[in-house]
Amino acid sequence: MTEPMSARRRSLWAAVLSATVAGCGGGSDSAAPPIPPAPAPPAATLPPLIADTAIRISSDTPFAANCTGGTLGGTEYRNAEVEPYAAVNPINSANTVAVWQQDRWSSGLSNGSVTGTTLDGGATWSRTTVPFTRCAGGNAGNGGDYERATDPWVTFSPNGNAFQMALATQGASLTPGSVSAMLVSRSTDSGRTWSNPSTLIRDGSLFFNDKNTITADPIDANYVYAVWNRLAASGGGPAFFARTTDGGNTWEGARSIFDPGPASQTIGNLIAVLPNGTLINLFTQLDEGAGGQITATLNVLRSNDKGGSWSAPVRVSDLLSIGARDPETGTLIRDGAGLAQIAVAPNGYLFV
Repeated sequence: MTEPMSARRRSLWAAVLSATVAGCGGGSDSAAPPIPPAPAPPAATLPPLIADTAIRISSDTPFAANCTGGTLGGTEYRNAEVEPYAAVNPINSANTVAVWQQDRWSSGLSNGSVTGTTLDGGATWSRTTVPFTRCAGGNAGNGGDYERATDPWVTFSPNGNAFQMALATQGASLTPGSVSAMLVSRSTDSGRTWSNPSTLIRDGSLFFNDKNTITADPIDANYVYAVWNRLAASGGGPAFFARTTDGGNTWEGARSIFDPGPASQTIGNLIAVLPNGTLINLFTQLDEGAGGQITATLNVLRSNDKGGSWSAPVRVSDLLSIGARDPETGTLIRDGAGLAQIAVAPNGYLFV
């Protein structure tokens, strides 16, 4: 989840994560007999241990100290890398691209995104930056308007082109003069170099775009899909969607594909593609009821025409995560418990 967070969103998440799951304890008048341990498999069936060595992907920050030039304040944790995400080239398994936030701030977001690329199966890595922010070399109209970035995500098309996405911001969310934008960059050389960012949406203080993901269609290299939630200062947070139909040369205008209403929001939108080409967008929905009570559910939207149109939401499950707390203070930790993942099996089965 992206920071900084409004007071309303903080209380909303606290209400969700502090809920307990009923019936976890159970009990009876007599103690149940102990469950015997499962027998160990024969030694001959165990795979041999493989000695491996961790390889450092990141390096010292490439960004100058205090390069943001902004007004958010906070403590700059230089050389802190958070929210890593990686994707493997489908036509070259030795090629992996990883992205992460670089130099995280205590007041939210980071100085920019860094990209790591390997062409030899992870033995060696090179690093580069995309000008999502001024720290990363952005100038006017090309990342220079943005103080910080967050939510890095990367995906590969079936032709080997890579796409990475980030949220770039100026100022605190939903405050006068603030800006939030969803940006995408493309690489046609296995992640070694990247294009200037394409802007999918750019909003001022009345809206805040948040928690983006990007998914390349594994069947058709012309299509790449980006989704996120767009919070309104007046309330509500619809799921927003943008796509390219020409391999990233151009992007269609961003649009809402599901609006849960002014007392509700989506978050964690993530698209998966079935073997028959159907798109499935998974998201968490947060609904505020009477007395401020918050309920959270996991839902999906379906598209049979590569994102041209979308179904009504289909309920997957109540969200029963209770979150994590600091063991000493009891303070809730923003652990991402409300953000789900989705996977597609070769036979088309979906797992959430």
